[in-house]
Amino acid sequence: MSDSRYSYDENAEVWPYFAATLLSLVLFPSTVKVTLKALSTKDVPSLRKKSLFVPENNEFIQKFRSRHGRSKILNRFNIFLALGWAALLFTIYFIYSQESTEDVKRFDPYEILGISYSASEREIKSRYRKLSVKFHPDKIHNVENTTREFLEAQFVEMTKAYKSLTDEDTRKNFLEYGHPDGPQPVKQGIALPKFLVEERGTPLVILGYGCLVGVALPFFVYNWWNGTKKYTKNGIHSRTASIIFETLSKEDFDNITYDSLVDLLASSEEYKYMFPGTSPAEISVYLKAYLERKPVTDELLKLSLVSKSLIILEGMLDIASAFKNSLLLKKIIKLQQAFIQAVPPESNECLQLPYVKAENIKNADENLNSLLSKPQNEIKDILGLENEEQTKSAIEVAKQIPKLEIVNAFFKVPGETTVSPQSFAHLVIKFRIHYPGSERKSINVDDLLDKDTAITLKKPLATNDDAPLLDMAYAPYLPIFVRQKWIALLTNPRDGKLLEPANSITRMYTDGTISTFKIQLSAPVPDRIGEFKFRLELLSNTYIGSDDATSITLRIEPSDNMDVQDDEISDPEEDSIAGAMAQLRGGKTKKRVEAQDDSEEGEYESSSDEEDEEDSDTDINTDTEDESQD
Repeated sequence: MSDSRYSYDENAEVWPYFAATLLSLVLFPSTVKVTLKALSTKDVPSLRKKSLFVPENNEFIQKFRSRHGRSKILNRFNIFLALGWAALLFTIYFIYSQESTEDVKRFDPYEILGISYSASEREIKSRYRKLSVKFHPDKIHNVENTTREFLEAQFVEMTKAYKSLTDEDTRKNFLEYGHPDGPQPVKQGIALPKFLVEERGTPLVILGYGCLVGVALPFFVYNWWNGTKKYTKNGIHSRTASIIFETLSKEDFDNITYDSLVDLLASSEEYKYMFPGTSPAEISVYLKAYLERKPVTDELLKLSLVSKSLIILEGMLDIASAFKNSLLLKKIIKLQQAFIQAVPPESNECLQLPYVKAENIKNADENLNSLLSKPQNEIKDILGLENEEQTKSAIEVAKQIPKLEIVNAFFKVPGETTVSPQSFAHLVIKFRIHYPGSERKSINVDDLLDKDTAITLKKPLATNDDAPLLDMAYAPYLPIFVRQKWIALLTNPRDGKLLEPANSITRMYTDGTISTFKIQLSAPVPDRIGEFKFRLELLSNTYIGSDDATSITLRIEPSDNMDVQDDEISDPEEDSIAGAMAQLRGGKTKKRVEAQDDSEEGEYESSSDEEDEEDSDTDINTDTEDESQD
């Protein structure tokens, strides 16, 4: 039986390594995460040529950005991270500064006797006799710095080495167990000093474990759970989400106003925690003053409210998607545009230009494309600018505000040439960016198609990540930096009902190259052959007048492998495996009897040509709001 006993790390040989390992497992992933997050945020506007324009409250904007930047660095997580690195560096220094004890060496008889591994038995015996004469304890006298016990232990080690190579039983032990004495005792150590485990240190260890398990762990779990319950996936307070949902559910979407949306925004729960004592009415006044570019007594408070409002508006857009009303969604998106550009909602797009004020614009219907077609002197008069320098700056910015153009949009089933009944299709959107006053590139017909590859057949939405990430938006009045984004809305043209959840487009080419974005339809297409009309809108949440819209026709045709004759075998049920395979092939399926409901029809069927025969010859208006005004 092996001799099992515990030993304590009295010389600090093990526990520093244990502590360094634990700290490294926590610190390295956390540091990489924080570093990548810091590097991914580029606080740089997207203009190729920077404008020299600074708003009237630029001093407060820079002060807010400075405080906001410091708060990102000097937060509690980063402080704990810094303390952790300090502890790790101290532990490493402690390890290297310690005087390590002599390492336990592997028993090697050849090394002990000082002979080669190819030595013969005669050479081994000869070497052992010489060493015995030289190092026998009884024949060595007056050796300085050496005790008799050490000499005896050395001689015993030499004898064991000799027997390991010459004695049959001893050699067998050496080959099997690595030691001439056979199995060695197993020692189990505790990587803590003895005083922490026994005697006076025991209460300290118990107290430490008690604080860790009974206080720290429940505290962190409670905070984590409370945070997940308190905030939604969009980062807004759950109480705010509840207020928004309850308010919108009672509103008439046709009569909802931008002022009421701002008032709803001002009632958010976040403001109560951030600015206690400030009423929703006061917050609403600050927000509306920002949209009108009016100074207030507390500019920093106004900027803080605005920076938080953009996050709440993003959550409001997600909640509004549940009502499937495109009019409501477009109003929220236009309110996002207004907050980013610091203008009243649905303002003239020329107000995005530097030095331009609403009261000075002579033509309220002017857009950037028509503006840049005019001479510089006329542009100066239309915008009401004071001098040529301001005019040049406004023109320079106008030439860099992106305009999106939908060049093609169609429905497609991956790997198929047609869209068959009850198949799962994708909406493929082809679009590009152009700039006011610049010539548009010619379009290659092949770029308008969607060619299947091995990657797209396996992952149809993989092409959504091909284009680079969009830059930060040009918004001189906004206290924070936001990334450009377009939102895709697919609606029924008859009633404006949203057919698919709003999809965000954050990647696209900005040099005129055609970009591709695909949307996986959440439900199979109708089970009837025919044509179905839809309306697609791509709306910018950062720039005014950068939207585009078009009509799309979904043509459902018979599949090549559909059986046109009556089959004696009934169609498989749609919930069965055979039904799922039939749906993928475009074949017919039938619903379960208990699940049938003749009173309900699919959302896509509401816009079919069969139901809309009287309007079949009427074209859908595909112009954007700006084009219709022109």
